Amino acid sequence: MTSESAVPPPAVWAQRSDVIYLTLNVECTEPEIKFTEESLVFSGVGKPEGKKYELNVEFYDKINPEKVATKNIKRCIEFVIAKADPQTPYWPRLLKEKTKPHWLKVDFNRWEDEGSNDDEGGNNGVDLEDLLRMRSSDNKNELSFDDLSDEPEGDSDDESIPGLMES
Repeated sequence: MTSESAVPPPAVWAQRSDVIYLTLNVECTEPEIKFTEESLVFSGVGKPEGKKYELNVEFYDKINPEKVATKNIKRCIEFVIAKADPQTPYWPRLLKEKTKPHWLKVDFNRWEDEGSNDDEGGNNGVDLEDLLRMRSSDNKNELSFDDLSDEPEGDSDDESIPGLMES
């Protein structure tokens, strides 16, 4: 083993009622990954610097290790992890331990609060990511601030109110 010790890879997570999304932000061509009902064990060498990464986490609640989808893409490794019981309430955190590790953050792009998938008061099936993707790919719909005035709101004289200046 080398003189430098392994470190946990930076990671982000999010959840839905039935699954956990976990992304390890490390480029690793030959990772060793093992899931159990209660844990994830990961080790690998990050590219291009050759840094050794290891992660051994105990999940807040049980998962179904048979229903884990893994996708190793260029700069990260993504997991979609099925919860053992999709009827359980949302997890208050990813890990069993209550302390927040420095390497783990929330993936706000995928986060969905408990009950937010309800039809009433929701987004009517419109996904924010899809909207942003459509906006960026359609140059005609660029954001415009032309309708904003440079004048401050609030205390103004009557001349700035349309229809009052009839001289």
